[in-house]
Amino acid sequence: MNTERPPVSAFLIGALAPLFWSGNFLVARMMAGTIPPIQMSFWRWVLAFLIFLPFALPLFSAHRATIRKELPFLVVLGGVGITAFNCFIYAAMHYTTVVNASLINSTLPVFTFLMAMIILRDHPLRAQIIGVGVAIIGALVIIARGDASALTALRFNQGDLLVIGGVIFWALYTVLIRWRRTALPLNLFLCITIGFGVLFHLPLIAFEYPRMGAMPVTAATLSAITYFAVFPSVLAYICWNRTVAVLGPGRTGMFIYLMPVFSTLLGVVVLNEAFRTYHALGIALIFAGVALTTGVIKFGRKG
Repeated sequence: MNTERPPVSAFLIGALAPLFWSGNFLVARMMAGTIPPIQMSFWRWVLAFLIFLPFALPLFSAHRATIRKELPFLVVLGGVGITAFNCFIYAAMHYTTVVNASLINSTLPVFTFLMAMIILRDHPLRAQIIGVGVAIIGALVIIARGDASALTALRFNQGDLLVIGGVIFWALYTVLIRWRRTALPLNLFLCITIGFGVLFHLPLIAFEYPRMGAMPVTAATLSAITYFAVFPSVLAYICWNRTVAVLGPGRTGMFIYLMPVFSTLLGVVVLNEAFRTYHALGIALIFAGVALTTGVIKFGRKG
């Protein structure tokens, strides 16, 4: 495993993805009663595909041979990282809370490290194991609002199981893009995988539409889809893929612990929620955990 101190730019870029995804959870929960989950994911990725397409089209001809060579892998990534992950998460937000989803999402680095060990033979350093533990404690402090007894009041349901499924798919996607690095330019790579992801939505749409009807076309739904497409789709996936390329899947997975931090800050700035002492403590622990795991702080030997 690479133990060199990562560049500051990698840390900053890695932090943008959870910032955008924090807003994704909030908006998805707000629109859960309005937009059917599969259509929420489908229209998000249709728009994201159209955004990428003008940048990717000029590259198709020059990289045609590479596309043919990598096609089976691109199909798998589209199914795992675009269709499965997002449909699981959006379906989950119809049944669970943002708090529960954030708590379960905190298990992503654990799943990512496990898959990296199995697929990449990539074993974590002692500092990374400690960092995971510190970040988990920080996330729990925020979610429990500084009261440990509040965690016992959390109730889990079928939506929580769907979040777990989504987390597993995203951990697999994160490891796969490092396991077999694409030779395609990032814009072309993402455009193709998103295109396959859109196609994989179609049979799911055929199942959902007769049962839940069509997404209503209103200013609110169009604004939500636009947000989904631009921030947690186009920008977040670019940031995530670039960070995995620099830091590897295990260390990149740790940035997920920033989601409770950003969710808290968004609540303070956008919703005028109060900023409490437990917020500051949780944020400090999460940043310390991420710093240990990503190598910003050096500690111990390989273990």
